[in-house]
Amino acid sequence: MTEPRVLFVCSELILGGAERQWSLLIPRLRPRFDVSVLTLVAEGPFFGQLGDAGVAVDCAHMRRRTDLRGWRRALRHAEHQPELIVTQSINADIVGNAIASRAHAAHVSNAHFNVGPGAPRSRYRDLLARLLAPRVDCVIAVSEAQLPRLHQLGYRNGQIRIVANGVEPPLVARSAHEVREALGIGPDEFLALLVATLRPEKRADLFVAAVRNAHASDPRVRGVVVGGGPELERLRDSAGSGVVEFLGPRADVPDLMGAADAVCLSSDAEGVPMALLEAMALGRPAVATCVGGVSEAVVHEQTGLLVPTDDEPAFASALLRLVADREFRLGLGENARQRHRARFGISRMVEEYAKIFEAVLGAKGAAST
Repeated sequence: MTEPRVLFVCSELILGGAERQWSLLIPRLRPRFDVSVLTLVAEGPFFGQLGDAGVAVDCAHMRRRTDLRGWRRALRHAEHQPELIVTQSINADIVGNAIASRAHAAHVSNAHFNVGPGAPRSRYRDLLARLLAPRVDCVIAVSEAQLPRLHQLGYRNGQIRIVANGVEPPLVARSAHEVREALGIGPDEFLALLVATLRPEKRADLFVAAVRNAHASDPRVRGVVVGGGPELERLRDSAGSGVVEFLGPRADVPDLMGAADAVCLSSDAEGVPMALLEAMALGRPAVATCVGGVSEAVVHEQTGLLVPTDDEPAFASALLRLVADREFRLGLGENARQRHRARFGISRMVEEYAKIFEAVLGAKGAAST
């Protein structure tokens, strides 16, 4: 008996949280499923990574929604007779649904959209999503915070499943002392780390302001920002020098997390951030804005400290509280490690996705007989 053929469709496999989650999930679904991936616009770093892992990957190179040649390249995947199409983002939902219709396959949408005051909105995209919702067999959200939005888009409770993201504990190659020394961070200083793709909703400017504020009260506080993105150069130019350093994209993020005293998130729109889950796995406390599904990962005063969005004084105060109480800080980190083990392991995530896929395939098969 052959494994069910599952085709994953997304715009591109760039360095983002949703794409990283797929890069962890898809290879681990084998051998229960025959998995393949189609990107619509471009490839991206995780495209090659999945290919190296033995996953069949292809790109339609669509230049725009009306690119007929790109559509033909994408729709050819129906010829492989996939039994399940899994999509992420509205453009992938549309193309994936067309492939599913041609192949008489089931369609699962994976909802990775952010929730919060800074989340982008498009009436046109919302209209497309509402038209598509009745045609989707199931939507998998990553956070309970996404439920109101999914209901607004027309998804019924019976269509919706929630599977929290999961990660493996990252591999740390260098000691915290070695990393801190390379960064010029002394053993008695407090290192606050922000890891993010620097888009407007990540609010790295809030992180910078909070670290500066905290540093003015306690000079031991230092900040480091890791990640590329459209905001990098502007933020780097405005940050000044000394208190907060922008490192740009780095391949040694686990080492930097392992060397940090706290891993931070300053966004005003989020799902369930992968960076926070990785920090938890490494036993690092969080200082994070209470937005989207963040509170489903970080428990206030148990595994980290939550602050309101766009509240720089509260963020600075949270940093100072961790600086002042080392035992409290270490306790939060150990609790975070235990919470990751209990709720955000990758094996649990893969098993939950697999069961949903099998249930959808079973229902589709029963309906066709």
